[in-house]
Amino acid sequence: MPALRTVTFTQPGPRGWVLLYAPTLYEAGFKQRHVDGEALALHAHLQAAGHHSVLLDAYYRAQHTLRLEDILTEQGPFDAVIVHLWTSDAYGPRLRTIADELADARSGHGVPVIGFGPLAVSAAAELRGHGALDHAIGLAHTRTPAPADPVIAALAVDAAAHLTGHTPLTALSRADVPYLPDAVVSVSASRGCRSRCTFCAYNADLGGGWSELPMTAAIADIAHLHRLTGATRFAFADSDFGGTRAACQYRALTLLDQLQQRRLAGRLRLSINVRSETLTPATVAILAEAGVDVMLIGVESFNPTTLHRLYGKKQDLDHLRAVVAAADAADITTVASYILWHPWQTLDSLRLELAAIDTFGRHRIPQFMARSCLLVIPGTVAEAQIRAADLLNAAPFHRSFRFAEPDAAELYEALSAWFIGNAAPVLAGLSENRPYDLTTLAELKIAEWRWLTTTLGLPVPVVEAAGTVS
Repeated sequence: MPALRTVTFTQPGPRGWVLLYAPTLYEAGFKQRHVDGEALALHAHLQAAGHHSVLLDAYYRAQHTLRLEDILTEQGPFDAVIVHLWTSDAYGPRLRTIADELADARSGHGVPVIGFGPLAVSAAAELRGHGALDHAIGLAHTRTPAPADPVIAALAVDAAAHLTGHTPLTALSRADVPYLPDAVVSVSASRGCRSRCTFCAYNADLGGGWSELPMTAAIADIAHLHRLTGATRFAFADSDFGGTRAACQYRALTLLDQLQQRRLAGRLRLSINVRSETLTPATVAILAEAGVDVMLIGVESFNPTTLHRLYGKKQDLDHLRAVVAAADAADITTVASYILWHPWQTLDSLRLELAAIDTFGRHRIPQFMARSCLLVIPGTVAEAQIRAADLLNAAPFHRSFRFAEPDAAELYEALSAWFIGNAAPVLAGLSENRPYDLTTLAELKIAEWRWLTTTLGLPVPVVEAAGTVS
């Protein structure tokens, strides 16, 4: 796909008064300072299109935020609420809670609700059945009827158009971004992903493929937000930062050049979501010089059969190890997602995978092993595969799987019981605002790892430091 253009508006449609809602998607005491940058960008986009937009970013929890009900009561009436639902991690009880809140808004205030983002598109049928949603918008799929009201239709069209290009954030004022200097602000410099992982819903609103947005514009946005808030931590929200190996190197060089021109290289800390196959050691070094200190990479499995046949993921594991070694040398932290538990997991494969994780570095995987589990999201290929195998458990706002092998099911139940009895009560009281809580979190992960490897008869790992297992 070609590079996307910057969107400008000269003839806006009927103007609406819209409340743009970024709900809290994580209930734990972590990710409290993160800003929903995509909602912030949509806010700017709607303003540029001539709508009056009020942004309620409840995803950011570092300071008191009014509730949806408060804003609707105090600043309404609104023509519509647009809710940004993006992370699949929220599918389940958290999404049901949000759906209850949206249903109350629809019934209590008579305001239509428009869903925006991958999770809104993939879960549109359930949200609408719950009375929480009128329309879901995206480029690729139409899951709900087109709005009849011309103002609502214009809002839906303009919001969907946000996905086709880059909206500059440089017109935003301090009132638009009331964040503290320790905020972690996300920005986008591309759309979509070149991978077609069977379990992934992140292209649900785009339909597939990868398109880059102008890196120069993204850095201009970062510089502007840095001036307004003092924030020095920025996260590229792209599902696929690099696109291709050549594009990734060019984008890294542009990132470095633009930051150097603004005298920001080395003054900001950046994180990216990236596929390892788009990286080379040379590109990793460029990214490090630009200020990237965290790379999030989807590893998912060290079992080639699982990786290719079940997850539909192409990954050269030898190249992955070379990239991680280059990141270590450049002082970049590699954070790797991993899916240990899936319907066809076996004890033999578990032993092989845990040994591979041990070699790779357990500390690189943020999940507890009890939570390193295939998330089954509506509308994905993985859901269809599991349903066809008659291993799917499905209910409103709930998808899970049954194990084909009884021994694997028994072990997972035992691990889950360990987690519920030992880790969950402690996690409920942890917060990123207390530095020692991070050590406590690491100690819990080490204890879980020891329990699992000992139960499977694997050698007990040597603990080098809290949070590091080798």
